[in-house]
Amino acid sequence: MSFSDSKSRIQLEWRPQSLLVKPMKNTPAKPNFKSFTLSPSIYSAIETAGFKEPTDVQIETIPAVLNGRDVLARAETGSGKTAAFVLPLLEKIIRQKIINSAKKKPVDKSNVVNTLILVPTRELAIQIREEFEKFAANIEPKVKCLSVFGGVKINPQMIALRGGADILVSTPGRLLDLERNNAILLYQVKTLVIDEVDRLMKGDFEEEIDEIMKKLPKVRQNLMFTATFPDSIRKLVRKVMNEPEIINVDDLYDDAKTVQRVITVNRNQKNDLLAHLLKTNDWKQVLIFCSAKRTCDNLVMKLEKRGVSAVAMHGNQHQYARAGALRDFKAGISRVLIATDVAGRGIDIEELPCVINYELPRSPNDYTHRIGRTGRAGENGMAISLISHQEYQHFGVIEKRVGMRLEREQIEGFEADAKAPEIPVSTKPKKKKKPKKAKKVVIDKNKISEKKVFSEKKAALESKPVAEKKILGAKKPYQKKKDSVKDKPIAVEGSSSSFYRTVENKKPAADKKPISDKRLAGTKKPAVKEKPSHYKTLSENKPAVEKKPLADRKPAAKKKTSEESSGSSLYTRVLPKTKAGNSDE
Repeated sequence: MSFSDSKSRIQLEWRPQSLLVKPMKNTPAKPNFKSFTLSPSIYSAIETAGFKEPTDVQIETIPAVLNGRDVLARAETGSGKTAAFVLPLLEKIIRQKIINSAKKKPVDKSNVVNTLILVPTRELAIQIREEFEKFAANIEPKVKCLSVFGGVKINPQMIALRGGADILVSTPGRLLDLERNNAILLYQVKTLVIDEVDRLMKGDFEEEIDEIMKKLPKVRQNLMFTATFPDSIRKLVRKVMNEPEIINVDDLYDDAKTVQRVITVNRNQKNDLLAHLLKTNDWKQVLIFCSAKRTCDNLVMKLEKRGVSAVAMHGNQHQYARAGALRDFKAGISRVLIATDVAGRGIDIEELPCVINYELPRSPNDYTHRIGRTGRAGENGMAISLISHQEYQHFGVIEKRVGMRLEREQIEGFEADAKAPEIPVSTKPKKKKKPKKAKKVVIDKNKISEKKVFSEKKAALESKPVAEKKILGAKKPYQKKKDSVKDKPIAVEGSSSSFYRTVENKKPAADKKPISDKRLAGTKKPAVKEKPSHYKTLSENKPAVEKKPLADRKPAAKKKTSEESSGSSLYTRVLPKTKAGNSDE
């Protein structure tokens, strides 16, 4: 039974115990890739890749990008959104090269970039670069596409960027490092693509994105792709986009091919239930998500004890280890891969049958990204969440955000209790802390002997009477020398000799001072310095010389200079002669 309206057509389907009313959209025939104005080299690459019909997001996005419009597209992971911007960007590069060759423009050999693509993880950067290389395999001249990211040495990337690049796929942090080292120039970027924009606008990425936007030219084409529309991206959309064409893939189709299941289990039985599901189900490959890096490593060991081999992939691993784990999983060498949310963003595996949430994600948006790893490109998939009592409330928040209510299931032998079981407390006695070893002290024997001598001297001094004690190490107080008459040189009157004799050390009688000299009574006489002994010996050994009286002494004749004799000097003065015949000056 059905009827039609001018606006829509509603079909009534009869099922037992229910009457379902399902609106059906007018879905015209899907165009093929040849309906787009693409180059023959790109068409041949599409046929080689095995693509037959474009997906919904590709049908809406490719014409808008070729027309130079800004695009904001919301599409689930696995819906073909990578090829939705790879194909038109390659076509634009081919057209630009044809125009440059017609105008005979010289090739710019500086470190400039034509198209810049920002992604949150290394794995996603490698995946997008491989997509460009796959579709650009038949293009001549060759399109230079590079991917750069952190966790590896920067010098090989700087060498590869010499001469610039047509397409650069990068994480925000490494892009800023290269720009600061002058390995790349961003002033000629014509198209900016931000993939997984909802993830990039979390945490430290937001500041890095703002810094990159300041270095880009104002006139450019902007493309943004996301699996969710959180409030955190609104500010960036208003700031960057210029009248964008908004594409919401959820409005283009109704049925989802991913089956979601929720299994309740006690917390202490999660590992056993996970091993049971992996053994009993014939899943070719399984991707398990954990919310912590440490849990990934621990879960690998616990599954191996239960006979299930698994490989971990998280941010604490080296880039080569992460790339090796992902490569083996894609090649089918390893069946089970355990990863965190950030590392799982770059995992693109066709026909992945199952994804298991061992731990719930912190953000409801990450739940959407997790389940999007399965059921890609129209294939069937299954997403299973294992929740314990402590996660009931958080999963209710996720259901409210996603807009659905899922039925809880239980597996026989692993049923969850009505109440959360108490967490067992370990009864093992705590290990006693070992006492810290004393540090070895190097004994200096010389210092010990010095201390011993000092203590012996101190004991000897203490045994002596107080008058005889001396303070060790103390300097003697300064004592002034008393003026003594002994050994004082005096001249003897009436003697012709010049030797000195000494008198007994007797104090002379104090002379009475006049009243006028009373003010000088308090002053001290300066101490007379005693001459050294060698002066005494020299004076004693000298022969006796007779001294003449002063009256009989004649002054020594002064030698006349040439100026005085000639009288030519201006300072010469003639003096009168005395009775002795000499001139007195």
